[in-house]
Amino acid sequence: MIEAWSHALPWARALVVEARRRGATPTLVLEDEEAFFGSLALAPRRRLPVAGRLPPATDAYVYLGGPEAFPRLLALPPAELESIVGRHGAAWWRAARASRLRAAGVALAAVTETAADRYGVDVDGWRREVLRASLIDPRRLARRARACVRGARPGSVVEIRHANGTALTLRLGREPPIVEDGTVDPGDRRTGRFWTGVPAGAIAWPLAAGVADGWWESNRPTFDRFAEPPVTVGARFLFRAGRLDEFAFDRGGEAFEAAYAHGGPGRDLATALTLGLNPAIAHAPELGELAAGTVGLVLGGRARGDGRPARFRYLSLLAGADVTVAGRPWIRAGAPAAHRAPRRGVRR
Repeated sequence: MIEAWSHALPWARALVVEARRRGATPTLVLEDEEAFFGSLALAPRRRLPVAGRLPPATDAYVYLGGPEAFPRLLALPPAELESIVGRHGAAWWRAARASRLRAAGVALAAVTETAADRYGVDVDGWRREVLRASLIDPRRLARRARACVRGARPGSVVEIRHANGTALTLRLGREPPIVEDGTVDPGDRRTGRFWTGVPAGAIAWPLAAGVADGWWESNRPTFDRFAEPPVTVGARFLFRAGRLDEFAFDRGGEAFEAAYAHGGPGRDLATALTLGLNPAIAHAPELGELAAGTVGLVLGGRARGDGRPARFRYLSLLAGADVTVAGRPWIRAGAPAAHRAPRRGVRR
């Protein structure tokens, strides 16, 4: 099944042709934008469109998201906005897991004139970057991920340093890292994960709760098309005794403050550390965590079991950092060090 919004129909058509060339039987589901916005005028309990039911024979799903005119949704209450943006309701996720679906979201659909205008970026440059990143071989990303994972053991102390003043100590959690290499492999299935993104290229390590001390200063913007303002720059976080104690921004901090004020329990915890692997990503909005060598710090809750986002989540990015894990160099100036697992003994 290929599901697309009307503005992404050219990409969807190409996917239909490719699926047939490979011997698959594709079904194209189109969400017409004009009809969608017309449906929002219905009674409140019927105004929240979600992805359609999965036919029983569906074993692969590709989603090209929308709508293109997303600013028309900004006035909706947060709960309704979340339902529309998330789109795939709890029943859809249950059915997808039961059918052992493999699914991918295609970020090219998010690159539009409307979004570029909101962010103040060049749409053609954005699209070229996302397209190049989408064509990186997943096997190449998987090899990079394996090398990085070997250098980080559960429970290890992580220290992040940068010339901008960043000096932060964290601890990896006991849960295994999540690797986004653009595939859904048996390892993903064993952990209940069946959704990936195109482009891909990132690792996310869960962090030990309540272990975060020091200063973090971002040098990459955070983009959120539904926030106001949509771009935050220069995030600075001070952690004491495992919790966020102070924060400030160079620009756009109003969006963070508004979300943080209603974030609920766990909003002040560092919950994950990310590392980008994709060499084709440099400045693309909404995909900064994929940029090779970029380190990301996640504040707030993790994704819920039904696939919907937690109440508060914020990702801040830092490029060019030095990172050590258990005292061993792991990232040097944004480039992975040579990672080898510690020897446990030598057989002669």
